[in-house]
Amino acid sequence: MAQFDEQLDSWLDQVAEVPLVNNMSEADQQKVFLIDSLVLQVSIEGYGKQPSEWTTEMFADLFFNRFVRLLEDHEKQQQLFELIPTAMVVLLDIVQPFHQAKLVSWIKGNHDQLVHLYDPVADKFYSQLTKAMASANVNTNNKEEVAAFTKQYLRKHPAQSRAFFTKDDGHEK
Repeated sequence: MAQFDEQLDSWLDQVAEVPLVNNMSEADQQKVFLIDSLVLQVSIEGYGKQPSEWTTEMFADLFFNRFVRLLEDHEKQQQLFELIPTAMVVLLDIVQPFHQAKLVSWIKGNHDQLVHLYDPVADKFYSQLTKAMASANVNTNNKEEVAAFTKQYLRKHPAQSRAFFTKDDGHEK
């Protein structure tokens, strides 16, 4: 564990030395460090994959299924999400993964999805739904039970349903 912490600190120190990052505001630098730190920790400790083993499939799972949930509420700021592509390209330049060109291409190809990962309306909705499921003792490992509860929840909370499934302009998402 100490060895990983030293390697993580070394990589983050190298990220800090990149002129693009070094010229950012202190707040943006901290966001870049948070993004890169989370990616490194989840990739290495969570997935058990060193940078040489990183894949686009791993990135897709990390960002689209896990990233937002790993953040504290106060960290979920639009500016953080806007920095994901930059933070990731800088990190990839530092760690030099085997499939670096393919990973950079994936980041560029998913730029819009990455910078819009966080939807405060969806986050609030899922948070409320999750709390309601916990209160009702729903087995979240049972897809049928979750689906039935969610349908019932949406019927009982029509305002939340409308807010979640429509945009401000009244068009469906």
